[in-house]
Amino acid sequence: MIRISNLDYSANTLQILENINLEISDGEFTAIIGPNGAGKTTLIKLLLGFLPIQSGSIEIDGIPHLDWLKTNPIGYLPQHEEFDRRFPAKAIDIVLIGLAGSVPPGRRFSTAQREKARQALETTKTENLAGKNIGSLSGGELQRVFLARALVSESKYLILDEPEASLDQPGVQNFFALLKELNQAGKTIITISHDLNTLTEYCSFLVCLNRHLHCHTKTDLVNSEIIHKTFGEAVRIIEKGY
Repeated sequence: MIRISNLDYSANTLQILENINLEISDGEFTAIIGPNGAGKTTLIKLLLGFLPIQSGSIEIDGIPHLDWLKTNPIGYLPQHEEFDRRFPAKAIDIVLIGLAGSVPPGRRFSTAQREKARQALETTKTENLAGKNIGSLSGGELQRVFLARALVSESKYLILDEPEASLDQPGVQNFFALLKELNQAGKTIITISHDLNTLTEYCSFLVCLNRHLHCHTKTDLVNSEIIHKTFGEAVRIIEKGY
């Protein structure tokens, strides 16, 4: 379980998060939604220990999150990946980066670690790409390879920041269907997303954030009033007809 209590965060006198109280139970497929600048990525970075807590607390499995993170990995897929497609790295090399922290300096990846990387590629249905250079992969293939890198540590938690940003609509559906499979296999998943139609189909718990928490509930309870509170009155709700 992840428990966030009385969390505030500001930067350059701008209040980004205010009085955030949230519990995410094991086994949830949680989506965090909100407008640009709502504090979604900041919340994730605080959880991952990338930013220092200014006020409040975060616990993972009942342990202060920084103490938990010292001995436990979290699978993380960031929003943007900066790399040179001409770099001569193969897909399996990218996945092995997820195990780099467990390799002593000057040592190579073991046979067992390489097998873990292949299993992660198999889980994301990209085992056939293991020997291909990253520059030859499509956007959807590359996103699944990055997901395999996030999975290779075998953490029970998986956090994704707008994973659909570089995908077309069929790719989004396929990617979230894969995430649902991982969730059903036991992963606790937290994703930032803007695709409400997709989220209501695949996610089990919705967090509406815009500096404050406006809602944290099962997705089928979200209504237009909550969405307007989160995104503002300019948002128009469109019911899906399929």
